[in-house]
Amino acid sequence: MSRLWLLVPLVILTLPPALHADDELASQARTVLRRHCLRCHNGNGSEGGDFDILNLTHLTEEYGLVTPDNPEDSLLLERVVEETMPPYEIRQLTPVTAGESEILRRWIAAGADPFPAGRGRDFIDLTDVLTVVKDFLRTQRPEDRQFLRFFTLHNVYNNSKVLSEDLPIYRAALSKALNSLSNQPRIALPRAIDAREFLGSDRAGSLSSTVYVIDVRDYGWDEDTLWKEVIRAYPYGVSYENLVDPQLQQLDDQVMRMTDSDMPLIRADWFIATATRPPLYHTLMRIPEHADTLERQLAVDIPGRFERPAGNALARAGFAKSGVSGQNRLVERTPAAHGAYWKSYDFKPGRKRGKLTRFPLGPRNLFGNRPHPFDRQAFDHDGGEIIWHLPNGLQGYMLIDAEGTRIDEGPIDVVSDALKTSGTPAIVNGLSCMACHKHGMIPFQDSIRDHSAVFGVAQRKVQELYPPAAVMEPLVEQDREQFMDALEQCIGPFLRVDGNEGIPIEEFPEPIAEVARMHRLVFLDLETVACELNIADPQQLILRVGLKTLKELGLETLTQKDGVISRLDWEAFDGTSLMQDLANQLGFTPEIAL
Repeated sequence: MSRLWLLVPLVILTLPPALHADDELASQARTVLRRHCLRCHNGNGSEGGDFDILNLTHLTEEYGLVTPDNPEDSLLLERVVEETMPPYEIRQLTPVTAGESEILRRWIAAGADPFPAGRGRDFIDLTDVLTVVKDFLRTQRPEDRQFLRFFTLHNVYNNSKVLSEDLPIYRAALSKALNSLSNQPRIALPRAIDAREFLGSDRAGSLSSTVYVIDVRDYGWDEDTLWKEVIRAYPYGVSYENLVDPQLQQLDDQVMRMTDSDMPLIRADWFIATATRPPLYHTLMRIPEHADTLERQLAVDIPGRFERPAGNALARAGFAKSGVSGQNRLVERTPAAHGAYWKSYDFKPGRKRGKLTRFPLGPRNLFGNRPHPFDRQAFDHDGGEIIWHLPNGLQGYMLIDAEGTRIDEGPIDVVSDALKTSGTPAIVNGLSCMACHKHGMIPFQDSIRDHSAVFGVAQRKVQELYPPAAVMEPLVEQDREQFMDALEQCIGPFLRVDGNEGIPIEEFPEPIAEVARMHRLVFLDLETVACELNIADPQQLILRVGLKTLKELGLETLTQKDGVISRLDWEAFDGTSLMQDLANQLGFTPEIAL
């Protein structure tokens, strides 16, 4: 049996002409609205109402939020300037800058011109996709081919809602996701296949920046076991066996034989949004089920260093509130195998022994069955987050309960994410942590060392464990620099393009979170569904499968004005995904990895 790993089409993107000044301003305005508003206002079914913030008709006519040529009469700008939107908790994390407000004002004053479309990228026959992969494999040594896997961004290219300026974020996100799942000491960039080499310069366009290859050995992955876990969760796999196309069958068989894999090519956007959260994140990172095991792997001994914290072997800080917790929080740092190991201690509201000024020397279960030497001054906590340097300098993450057992997401009454990076306010391990710690460790100010309510021996222990700012701040900066150096290597080559060469890496959005939000929060309309089924004309999808079939699959809404479905419904598995069920009606056979 042969498989189709990529259902979406390959897109040839020709370089667009230089943007007209009005188009450039509209593009900038779109970027501001997408960054700050799209998470809540993305069309039917979205949290902030049914309007789409990137739909100009919605803004100007249906909802009256923008009055072209008149910024002073535009409710959208008024809410941004008066800071009633975005909501307070979101503004605290990603504030709208004065420069961004000015972009919106100028765009409205200039007439609120339409946002540039992402069209102009022609479909290319699917045989060319496999031809590129096949011809690339032929340039590789036979003994290396089994370790090669491929990622595609063609479905993103083919979406008219995605602009060329958005695409570097997807490429950077793929690189960061891969390297954040690595146990190897060096950053390994995914390599773009050179389309000019395989298709010829007359047809190459920008194909070289849409299909990427990796060697799984560069990330310490097992080409068989771990990749099978990825494929087992993949909702877009279908086979060619019922299609009458000998050329596709032949190409498919050749690529399978050369890689010794049933499915060596998958969608990059799905991988970015899915492999960075449980269960795949835990599987690919091989994160153990308990913090004690992780600490042994990283040569970390917190109980021993609590008793003997000389030389900042264990350095703590406590503060009243953090970006994710409404209660006080404690963090501690200790050296580890590849840099630093950080652990937080978080508390539910009303926890009796959760006030750190009174109980700064916990946790009470730190020594297991042994008595705690400062039991009267020890806190009881409800969970925490662990952050450690990977061998390549990026960070790994683990959420735990009070006993140190690994959990997939933090309890909502302990921690939450106003940006909804995971699709909900829940803090999900991996993905949410990457979004929050986009520049590594976050600076903080301790309030325990000089303000604890303990005395005598316990006070002296607090002085040992909670160093002054002059000691702690350089440790935080050291760890941040280690992460930022690795991040620069990982995403800089993909973001510093097209006039952005001189922009500091800190000024770019965190790529994985951006892609995950776009992938999970933005709803799919008929055009997007058709694109993902390799159909250029959405009406052809209706004609080929029929209204009755769409209704049976619960997709009749796509034929209605502004009709959409959620990405989660599209990908949800119950033996097969909804995407595979609809593809089956087009002659493809769902392919399920066992």
